Amino acid sequence: MNNSKNRTGHHIVIEIEEFQLRGRAGDVLSDDFRNQLRKALESRGLTMTRWAQGGSPDLAELSTSPKRTVLYHKSFSGRSRYKNLNTGLPGFWGLRRNQLTRLESADVRWFAVLLLRSPTAGYLLTSAEVISRIDDGSFRLNKDGDYKISESHLDVVKQRFQSLQDLLDRIL
Repeated sequence: MNNSKNRTGHHIVIEIEEFQLRGRAGDVLSDDFRNQLRKALESRGLTMTRWAQGGSPDLAELSTSPKRTVLYHKSFSGRSRYKNLNTGLPGFWGLRRNQLTRLESADVRWFAVLLLRSPTAGYLLTSAEVISRIDDGSFRLNKDGDYKISESHLDVVKQRFQSLQDLLDRIL
């Protein structure tokens, strides 16, 4: 850290802004996803911002019309439980109940994007699929306020995407 910048406060402000754009410290998978998605959207004439109503870097708003689209994206949770994302273990994610409630009450189209060991591969679920899985008990609410999602509850053929192109083709 440069002391001259630190005394003026500019460096600290920059760090706070970078944290807000990046999200949780160390969540490289989500950072890479957001960066690559932003570039892919720009090439299609669209923009991406943080969804203002959600207060989380995991909620990205796309400038689609007639309705805006929100992607609730989460990284493979193995990063916190295991040292290596490439362990071959099944994917595991948590979607916050309060965020899902906000999405359901907003006038947006929304999807859950569950990243699996790569910023360009994972699972895409429509809002109807998420709500249906909650209603049928496949996604269970944990004490921490997250609906827990195991890869075993996902449709590999229907919901899996292998590239950002594939993901964008499905949501745009």
